[in-house]
Amino acid sequence: MTSRNSSTPSPERAQRLPVASKVIPSSYTSWIKKTAWALAIANIFLIISGGVVRLTGSGLGCDTWPKCTSDGSWTTTPEMGIHGLVEFGNRLLTFVLVIITIVAFIAILGIVFPQRVSTGFFVKKLIFGARAHESRYADLFNLTLLLLWGIPVQAVVGGISVWQKLNPWMVTAHYILSAIMIALTAIYLNRIYRYFGGTAQAEGLAAEAPREGSGLMRVLGWLGFALVAALIFMGTVTTGTGPHAGDAETHRHAFDPVLVTRLHGTLVWTYCATVLAFFVLVRKYALAPIFTKSLFWVLLVLGYQAVVGYTQYFNGLPAWLVEFHLIGSGIFSLAAASLIERQLVLSSAASRKRALERIS
Repeated sequence: MTSRNSSTPSPERAQRLPVASKVIPSSYTSWIKKTAWALAIANIFLIISGGVVRLTGSGLGCDTWPKCTSDGSWTTTPEMGIHGLVEFGNRLLTFVLVIITIVAFIAILGIVFPQRVSTGFFVKKLIFGARAHESRYADLFNLTLLLLWGIPVQAVVGGISVWQKLNPWMVTAHYILSAIMIALTAIYLNRIYRYFGGTAQAEGLAAEAPREGSGLMRVLGWLGFALVAALIFMGTVTTGTGPHAGDAETHRHAFDPVLVTRLHGTLVWTYCATVLAFFVLVRKYALAPIFTKSLFWVLLVLGYQAVVGYTQYFNGLPAWLVEFHLIGSGIFSLAAASLIERQLVLSSAASRKRALERIS
């Protein structure tokens, strides 16, 4: 099994390639990996930006959507002050994410469809996605397509939350969509590195059959998925019960803040226990070396989140600490999704076989 990197042009060769060949390469280049990381960073930054909007009380800085003001202005006005600038700036970041996502999407088109395809065929793929029999790398196309379509969906949900004056359930939906987008970028990154970046060896894919202990690995993977989904959801409920609403007049959940915070914390510690159990499993059965790296990053982020989370809880939820917790939540979504994807793919004979077929 040889790496796809063998077809990567040398630096001297790359300098002579036209711009179009760099932007839409016909074989793997580092440009594809860079655009994948740009996708992950941009989606995490959107959470950071959204946190700034909420923590500065600027959630209704633009009081309607898609326009910024109810009197018809598309942009913020001086009368709206700093809150209008903050919220409008956050809206503008959506266009930056659109550009980055489009660049990442077109970067893999030359690999997904190496032969010229008709306009009708491509339009159909934009709506319904690619199938495995149509392209060896249909999964990469579909992941970037989902990220592309996710942006207008996210914008509409954000708009509805403004219409509903930052109803906390709509804010929950808005955040969860961001977490899903980050998880999709984690899966995309895993597969870019697996197919072209040389991690297939560290993942033990040379052997098509899963190793002993893979059954329990799969159980822990699905359990981890359920726990991560639950703890992210409860994190948004906890936020929706707390003081940082995004606007002084908006509705808050009537739940007991101590109870929901403890429930969120319990889910986090339960997930941490499954991660530690998987660490023991990796050592016992000498599972793929890549898991050591994945586990390190997940445990590091969990430790960071625990320190920041408990510090903010015992200090009255200062806004700057809440923002640091939000940053950690975005990175956690990336790290946890990466680990879970590896658990589920490497524990399945069928998934391993499909992955091997995409590695040249």
